[in-house]
Amino acid sequence: MDALKLFYETKLGPARRTTPDRTEPAVPAVAAARAPDALDAPEALLRHIEQHAGQPLRSRAAIDAYLATLTAPRGEARQGERSLLRESMLVLFLVVAVLQYYYIDVSLQIAALRNVTVFVPVEQAQKPRTTPS
Repeated sequence: MDALKLFYETKLGPARRTTPDRTEPAVPAVAAARAPDALDAPEALLRHIEQHAGQPLRSRAAIDAYLATLTAPRGEARQGERSLLRESMLVLFLVVAVLQYYYIDVSLQIAALRNVTVFVPVEQAQKPRTTPS
């Protein structure tokens, strides 16, 4: 608890520092109406953070270690996600390029085929077929 009190005293400045008789300075009613969570005691905030952290945070080193664990994996995970996205997009574009090449190649081969003209005699075309009985 002492580390948290020291943190609040150094960071919040003279406006929130406690007086020698350990009483809190008066908070204006307007500020109290705007931010009801801002009036929580430092001990309550510490318990809340410890509950979410799942470990006791009783010293500056413990708080620093916890914050380091929160920030380090996210950067590496984002970088891994970006590289995975880049590689998957590269593979996708490669597949599209191969399919496009195949489609154009087949289309050109079909266009290069010679025309084949077939003549069918008219007499055979008009002659009705009979079924054997």
